[in-house]
Amino acid sequence: MSEVFKKIKDVKEKEAAELYLQKILPLFPPVFHDWFIETFPEPTAWLASRMAYGRTAAVMSMVGFILGLGDRHCENILLDNVTGDVVHVDFNCLFEKGKTLETPERVPFRLTQNLTDGLGVTGVEGVFRIACEVTMQLLRDNKDSLMSVLDAFIHDPLVEWEDEKRKLEREPSRRNQNQVKASVDLRMLAKNALNPIEKKLKGIYSTSKERQEKEISTSNLVQMLIQEATDAGNLARMYPGWAAWH
Repeated sequence: MSEVFKKIKDVKEKEAAELYLQKILPLFPPVFHDWFIETFPEPTAWLASRMAYGRTAAVMSMVGFILGLGDRHCENILLDNVTGDVVHVDFNCLFEKGKTLETPERVPFRLTQNLTDGLGVTGVEGVFRIACEVTMQLLRDNKDSLMSVLDAFIHDPLVEWEDEKRKLEREPSRRNQNQVKASVDLRMLAKNALNPIEKKLKGIYSTSKERQEKEISTSNLVQMLIQEATDAGNLARMYPGWAAWH
């Protein structure tokens, strides 16, 4: 498997997707549907847990996309054995930090073959898509309230932004700047981190740098995100520890 991933790093995206589909995925057939049958053998409980799973997965996918939440590997997504709810942990990788890693993250949220398998025969076309659209529309309808909450980060920045400010101060061009100027830079770092969130809440998003960004409808935005999250080329290029095949 390690040899395949080495090849994937060196080939073009189309070839990487083919290697991922032909060499990696066949080794790990999806089994998530079996977990629901074993954990919830009673039909009513099985259906209720599946519905709860689909809805909570959709809500966290949309919220995670808006906040730029990354590092969604298998250990950071838990399951409630009683209700079937998806429970996310470890929110250290926010504000698109995943895109700045040594191996940049290429998907907006985790929607691998196993997570799709747990949604049932309809896959993403059932409860998941509807819940995604409802959640995204709610977030967009309340964008002013959400941004006012997030504005607190400008006045009380993250420790990571303090570290970034120190890095900038060490640069030769910034050594002579006074403390007032440094604090302005810190506020700018915070504002720059929040700008992508505001754009997403307005429906402005593009999967390619070459395409011009424009405001799109909620249903089209959800469709773009699902395609991006399930694209074999994107999953093939993810960090192996993220386990895109699970």
